[in-house]
Amino acid sequence: MKHQTRAGWTIVFDLDGTLVDTAPDLHASLNHCLEGAGLEPVPFDAVRGMIGQGAMAMIRKGISYNGLAPDTIDTDRLWQDFLTHYQQNICRMSRPYPGAEDLVDALNMAGATCAVCTNKTQALAESVLDGLSLSGKFAALRGADSVPDKKPHGDHIVQTVRACGGSMDRTIMVGDSQTDERAARNAGLPFIFVTFGYGPSPDGSGEKMIRANTYEEVSDAITRLTA
Repeated sequence: MKHQTRAGWTIVFDLDGTLVDTAPDLHASLNHCLEGAGLEPVPFDAVRGMIGQGAMAMIRKGISYNGLAPDTIDTDRLWQDFLTHYQQNICRMSRPYPGAEDLVDALNMAGATCAVCTNKTQALAESVLDGLSLSGKFAALRGADSVPDKKPHGDHIVQTVRACGGSMDRTIMVGDSQTDERAARNAGLPFIFVTFGYGPSPDGSGEKMIRANTYEEVSDAITRLTA
């Protein structure tokens, strides 16, 4: 991050697959609940494509991976089983992506406001940030169950920006998936797509989308957008 002010700007980050590589712990908890229901575990490579729309959606995808219709399984019981296991192991293997924490620190030092907008539930998202000592770096966090409509609805980002006192005309969204890109588009925001996350990738380039392969490239993109 080049040494110039970012005062007045709000940078909103997705959590899973963008700020933090949470896939290993999500994978372990998903397979715990699936195996508890007598189902086959999901390979790690497959679970990466199941993340992004919340834990219940991931569980339903895990059931479908077994060749079953989700409605034929007691998903509420699997959810409780998943939740208990995940809460007990939430940061056992999850780690911030290389350069993520340094960029957030640099943005804060430059006067920007950083926030998190995630389709994780509020309590689980708070546990991830607390467990990795990241909470104090973000002015606001809005999980899927803390807003009327979650991503890809643009209002999820609007509510996040509002919570930290930001302005939508000086906000940038950073995320790793089509869901994030659509939310940014629906909110009328520029979007930085990090290619190292879980996807699926946005279905179009979009005139307000910039691709970034590393956090150094995310920093460069923010510099260009805030110049």
